[in-house]
Amino acid sequence: MKIRQTISRLREWRSRRSVNVEKLREELSPVFIVGGNRSGTGMVSSILSQHPELEGIYSGETESTYDDEGHSHGFCESFHLWKFLFESGRDTRSENAQLPFWSLPQYLALFYRHRPKDKNEIFEIVWDLQRHRTTERQPLIKNQYVTLMIGLFTSVFPRARFILITRPWQDFIQSGIHKWTHDGGGTLFHLRHPRVGLHWHLVNLIARYDLETYAPGRYAELWLDVLHQGPEAAQEAFQKALSTISLQPFEFDLSVLEPQWSKRKNSQSAPDRARLDVVRAVVEFERQVLARMNSHPQIRS
Repeated sequence: MKIRQTISRLREWRSRRSVNVEKLREELSPVFIVGGNRSGTGMVSSILSQHPELEGIYSGETESTYDDEGHSHGFCESFHLWKFLFESGRDTRSENAQLPFWSLPQYLALFYRHRPKDKNEIFEIVWDLQRHRTTERQPLIKNQYVTLMIGLFTSVFPRARFILITRPWQDFIQSGIHKWTHDGGGTLFHLRHPRVGLHWHLVNLIARYDLETYAPGRYAELWLDVLHQGPEAAQEAFQKALSTISLQPFEFDLSVLEPQWSKRKNSQSAPDRARLDVVRAVVEFERQVLARMNSHPQIRS
């Protein structure tokens, strides 16, 4: 056993030494699926994996499975990547019975990153991705915590692209409370301050702000309720997303969505879009103010 471990470590050491990090950073244009939990990120990742330009870097289940209450378990996950970024001894969500709520203010400092610590961390991030690739296609990665690390990953991969998945807030709250109440995870909800809606707002506001700040023109948005409207609406939404992040058109097999099409609800996302679109205006206004200050240093107010 020790001999095998030694041989394995030697091979890994040789592979690490052969990695040209800067060349990979120039060549790689990974696609990150970001958004809140319970928002359809697994389903979107599963569908996008069909695209011939992408390789899904997943571990575990790659197809949806359901619990007794009809809620899907997580699938097409990339949690095996970059564990050193996401695992922390200071993470008290389990102790506080709030494991699903990784964006709440008391936990943000554990996960939020906008730049790498140093060159060594850049190497480790690039190497960990490279060693899990099996093709020359661009990596497709789904890890919910990347939603709070958009600045970090755009620093490491300057050509990184993103697709943000959003579920309308009423649907998110209702589905989330029902699922987390019955999944055996022990999540506690307090009637006076349930915090599910705050989690939804923070995830989506931070994601949009950082995408517009660090990856303008390199991210697309998909709304879950639009994908549930039917095959035409869903296919159109996917094609628009592909175009936005510079992927070739591709006719996806959307059969995984068929159970939702039979339910066909009215779209709920229009008011949410209007509410969240202000983030783009905020970032643009900040840039304008800074540009004026740079042009006229004496102006500070």
